[in-house]
Amino acid sequence: MATEQYSDSMNNLNRFNFPHEFVSITAEQAEEYVDAASQRYTSSLPYHNWDHARDVIRGTETITQKLSENGVISAAGALAVAAAWHDAGYQENHITKGFLTKEDYSSFLLESFLEGKPVGKYEKDVMLRAIKETWIGHKELRTPTPLILHRADIANIGGPTEAFIENTKKLWAEEKFTSGDGNASWDQFIKKADYFVRFTSAEHDYESLSHGLDAHRTTLDVNDTPFGQAVDLNLEALRSLEPQD
Repeated sequence: MATEQYSDSMNNLNRFNFPHEFVSITAEQAEEYVDAASQRYTSSLPYHNWDHARDVIRGTETITQKLSENGVISAAGALAVAAAWHDAGYQENHITKGFLTKEDYSSFLLESFLEGKPVGKYEKDVMLRAIKETWIGHKELRTPTPLILHRADIANIGGPTEAFIENTKKLWAEEKFTSGDGNASWDQFIKKADYFVRFTSAEHDYESLSHGLDAHRTTLDVNDTPFGQAVDLNLEALRSLEPQD
């Protein structure tokens, strides 16, 4: 039975061609490029700051480690770099700079930083695509490296409830700060948060990876609670909160 489950998991992963997306970036390169990303964040944002980027880096490391334990090669170094830069420049107005999304702008910042660095075109393309595909509006099936980054980026929605609530409050504070609207509606914010969480957790490519590998699925569950159930519990807790100032 265990052999059959492992075989099914591997077949699911093979259709994503994980081994073919292996990217070689040394540990020294990854450390240098990750450290450089920290300069592109600001502590003035309650949520999209360097702490969030580090959480996402740790999330990609957890997933790639689980994959590695099952003999699946993934782009660990490239993922760490992409995670570090995925919200770089978030505090800046990407529209006035000529970019459609914040993800496009963050990938541009990484691409600019990598100019002259000993990184091949393929490696660059994988990292830049991973960042761009964290955009919630991305419609196409994500390839493996972007999918892992996307999963690590949304880990909060199916994580421990206390942390989920804390992070939602940070996002609420950030929304008021960035909009400049001190009278922003908590009820409207909660409705938007509810939509975002449900839309994101229901994405078909997310589900295909989360259920594709038994060992990986352990990174999606919280205290033995399946990710989808954790999302429902978190949303229920969120709706029960008193309106926030």
